[in-house]
Amino acid sequence: MKKIILSSMLISSVFVISGCSSGVNTTASAGQTTKRTGEISSSTSAVRESNQKSRPIFEGRLTMDPIIEKDTVILSFESVDVVCDPDAIHDVLDSNGVVLNVDKKLYDKTKNKDKVRYGAIIEFTLTPTPALTFSIPPQVPGDSIESIKVLDK
Repeated sequence: MKKIILSSMLISSVFVISGCSSGVNTTASAGQTTKRTGEISSSTSAVRESNQKSRPIFEGRLTMDPIIEKDTVILSFESVDVVCDPDAIHDVLDSNGVVLNVDKKLYDKTKNKDKVRYGAIIEFTLTPTPALTFSIPPQVPGDSIESIKVLDK
């Protein structure tokens, strides 16, 4: 019985070792490598271009004055309208409103930030597939917000 178990373990280990080492010394030719690298770089640039074009953009009226904290400015909206919504997140943002936790540095770069107050119409651009909390209303963290702009309407 010991001989059968020992010999079957020896044969199976030979198969495992030979199977794991069969692709060690195989290499692609230079033409294949260059072609594959070109495919990767072209697909990467296509993804980058599509990301530039497909940023979610919304606009809404502030329901309260902004709350300015140490590193964050909190902007609250009761409802928002779609300018561009490639990820179809408008229903989530519009059903219960939305709260933007804007980074203070981004807020300081905003033109006409003195007009950011109750009733102002704000247009905000988010990153592609932005992070949202599951709270009511949903909150958008600062790293998912690319820009905010005060609209004169």
